[in-house]
Amino acid sequence: MKKRGHQKTYDYYAVIRNISRELTSKFSLDSIYSFIGDTLLSTLALRDIYIFFLLPGGNFGEAYRNSHGKSKDALEKAETSDHQSKRHETVDENSGAIKLLKTLHEVVIKGQHKDGSELLKEIDGFLEIFHGEALVPVYVDDKLTLLIILGGKMSGDMFDSEDISLLNTVADQTAIAIKHARLYQENIISEKLAAIGMMSATFAHQIRNPLTSLKTCAQLMPERYDDADFRNTFSRIVRDDVKKIEGLINDLLDFSAKEIFSGTDNYDLTAVIDETIDNLQYKHALEKQSLLIEKKYRDDAIKMTGSVNMLTQAFSNIINNGCQAMGNGGLLIVDINPNGRNVNITIRDNGRGMSHEEVARIFDPFYTTKPLGVGLGLAISKRIIEDHGGRIKVESRLSQGTIFTVSLPLLNSNRYAEEGSMVI
Repeated sequence: MKKRGHQKTYDYYAVIRNISRELTSKFSLDSIYSFIGDTLLSTLALRDIYIFFLLPGGNFGEAYRNSHGKSKDALEKAETSDHQSKRHETVDENSGAIKLLKTLHEVVIKGQHKDGSELLKEIDGFLEIFHGEALVPVYVDDKLTLLIILGGKMSGDMFDSEDISLLNTVADQTAIAIKHARLYQENIISEKLAAIGMMSATFAHQIRNPLTSLKTCAQLMPERYDDADFRNTFSRIVRDDVKKIEGLINDLLDFSAKEIFSGTDNYDLTAVIDETIDNLQYKHALEKQSLLIEKKYRDDAIKMTGSVNMLTQAFSNIINNGCQAMGNGGLLIVDINPNGRNVNITIRDNGRGMSHEEVARIFDPFYTTKPLGVGLGLAISKRIIEDHGGRIKVESRLSQGTIFTVSLPLLNSNRYAEEGSMVI
């Protein structure tokens, strides 16, 4: 390549700062490759650029390809199948050029390497396949991981010392970004496996209890079938235990659902809270639990739009959580306060309260301090409320009870009616 009058086209330090800043926010390898490829192509005004990444088996796969003024499809059409095959055969771990590159830790410019004719021949022959002028090897933990092949500049200028310095710095920054992305993905996988393990153990425990009672009753059925009391008891146990299992499955489906609303309703918030409290009081009365739920709000209607079923489920979970925290003899107070833009619903119990650590995790999926339950109720409630544009917070002290505050926007009610549904 002939050297022409060099015209500086970029601010070295600005480019480095931009690359460093952008790479910190990229956690997928594909986004890193695309960003580096696009940046180098435009910054150095290159004819074209290729990026190859190390595959698990040791060979290299193409991660990125771009050219000024040509799409990837146009590039592929312009190449013969023989040339494409030769190009991919060249980027092989057993090729001489790749073996030599594994020992280098610097940018290589075609025709300018100083380490002897053998190496020069291997590198130049490798670059010729790609019509390239420079190689940028990227090493992660001393292992050749990425290979960036640069075509010549559109201007015809040679790569100067500042270009080479830029490429070496980019290689170092890319290596760090790749390492961070790998660690991030490993952590994500570990967290997912841990969540699956926790979920499996929790559901297994919760389902095993009703299954054990069902199994016991089924084993006793042949010899006690004529016992009317046993049949009645058996019928009740089957009904209740099947309901428990069904509830666990519904909780899991609700939590994992992508679409939270199937539609919206015009509703009276005060009526929804009233009905939720009345249903819970009836249930606790049947279970012979001595609990008092006090309504401190007025009967004024508060017209809103949203999913009545979902909000009823959310408030039922929160109020029932307070009742369970108190045991017999507790007092739970519910209040509703519109304040112009929002309506705040406070649910205060005089139960055992929670520590700071428990408060910090109270909305985490599968976290529970109760002997029974899977820890999804409050996580689902938080999701439902936030999908209605609201917020939920909790304040608690040990031995002093807990206060849940749900804030729902009044002015956003028309938006739900217009959209018809909200998808998360």
